[in-house]
Amino acid sequence: MSHLVVLEPDSDRGRRIPLNGDYLIVGREPTCDVRFDDPCVSRNHAALRRRGETVYVEDLGSAAGTLVNGVAATTVRELHAGDRLTFATVTARLESDAAGGDDTRTMTASPAGAVYHVDEQRADVINYAERQYNSHVQYVNAERENFLREVAATRTKARWLAWTGFAMFVAGFGIFAAADLSFIKGIAQSIQDGSVSPPTSPFGREVGGVPIGLAGWALGALGMLLLIVGIALHVVATSRRRRAYREFPVLPPGAGAGPMRRQ
Repeated sequence: MSHLVVLEPDSDRGRRIPLNGDYLIVGREPTCDVRFDDPCVSRNHAALRRRGETVYVEDLGSAAGTLVNGVAATTVRELHAGDRLTFATVTARLESDAAGGDDTRTMTASPAGAVYHVDEQRADVINYAERQYNSHVQYVNAERENFLREVAATRTKARWLAWTGFAMFVAGFGIFAAADLSFIKGIAQSIQDGSVSPPTSPFGREVGGVPIGLAGWALGALGMLLLIVGIALHVVATSRRRRAYREFPVLPPGAGAGPMRRQ
């Protein structure tokens, strides 16, 4: 069983934190599995994943970042005994309680005289743990892909709305501007001729009982509304994409038993 020994700050120096779960959240929230009462530590700062005897760390978008031996952990990082983890102003060292010798093949005998090879039993446990881990990886990947497909569909819809709205706005503005220019031109012509009656509506002539300029204004307003909705949807989709990678991170396949095979 691995555990963390806190080195800094002085108030927590020597604190020992057993990593007795497969997924532990490190942060400032009272609900975190590993809690540090430090204002520099984010509410949900990082995650510690244990696969067999191997421990991985993943930063959860913290403000101050997570360091492994002084290097920022931007992806899932495999840890080894002696590594130093830094969560903002908190520093801890990973240690292992495991003890063993060079002989990895041991046998025990039951009272009935049956002999069991411990290393074979451990191999079965390792294979089972690896299968469980790979199944978890497949689940996370599938959920992430489903999330990203939904995000892609939303972004496509957002682009369509934005470009359609922009085209409608340009067309409506052009129609409205043409009607106003025609109105101004009619007034100027009336003043110049002196006998022609000036136009009375600034929205131009009517088509089907609706002034052309007013129809252009309505079309432009609708286009502006669609443009705003499209931009908002695009922002939401981008935010959801980041959330997909935060909630369903890319995990290394088969990492659950890799180090254990080398024993």
